[in-house]
Amino acid sequence: MPFFKNKDGLNIYYEDINPDPKNFPIIFLHGQASSAIFFKNQIAFLKKKKFRCIPIDPIGLGRSVKPVSVHIDDHLRDTYLRDIEDLIKTLKVNENFGILAHSLLGGMIAQLLTKKFFDKTKFLILLNTGDLMIDNDIRNSFWNILPYHIRMNFLDIVENSFEDVLDRTIPFIKLALREASEDQQYSDQELDQIIEREIFDMVSECRDYDPSDILCPTLIIGGNLDNFAPVSLSKNLAEKIPNSELILIEFAGHLAPSQIYKEINSYINNFLKDITL
Repeated sequence: MPFFKNKDGLNIYYEDINPDPKNFPIIFLHGQASSAIFFKNQIAFLKKKKFRCIPIDPIGLGRSVKPVSVHIDDHLRDTYLRDIEDLIKTLKVNENFGILAHSLLGGMIAQLLTKKFFDKTKFLILLNTGDLMIDNDIRNSFWNILPYHIRMNFLDIVENSFEDVLDRTIPFIKLALREASEDQQYSDQELDQIIEREIFDMVSECRDYDPSDILCPTLIIGGNLDNFAPVSLSKNLAEKIPNSELILIEFAGHLAPSQIYKEINSYINNFLKDITL
């Protein structure tokens, strides 16, 4: 299996499928608790279309190494971006490329990567994602614990009753973190401070984040039955990204790219037909 060592000497899993293509490369970025295999149906389809497909498992996910020194409040976005940039150099991807991403984590990294490589990103495809900065265990736990109706109107809830939301969710987050990180010992007071800081920072970043400088053609697909990344997040992205197309699928959930892949692939195909190859 193909791995490359990142700057910390850790093995990062990737695949390089169809390395001598007719069309340009596409980088695949999956979500939390997932792996590169999630995109198997999109990769099989795009390989037939003569695209070079480069899926990657970010550090700690899929088949990549999980570092033992990671702490619950560590931000991993810079590490993810650095590793992807290093992989691009390792594979000598010198031409323009596209990015296809799923879920909140994959979508966040994809948007930041597009901003960083604004002059090389040919297109961006965002599946079941949004504009939230969820990149550590605390933020991920918090978002998972929130009821669906709160996720749907996240910023409205924050403005009116965020303290109540915190009071109800922090005990569950503490329990989840303690079960997931037995090697890290925190007092109740320390955990309260870390959790509150991370969640307030997430809210601030959500308010301040501006993807309007993403100028490449962008396809945004959301599912009306998505309980993890509600369609309101897809709509937010479409309103902010100027050169974007929004597709909402009525009976699709968060795993639509694997569950109704033929329909998803048809939207991707139609989108790519309009891109100058």
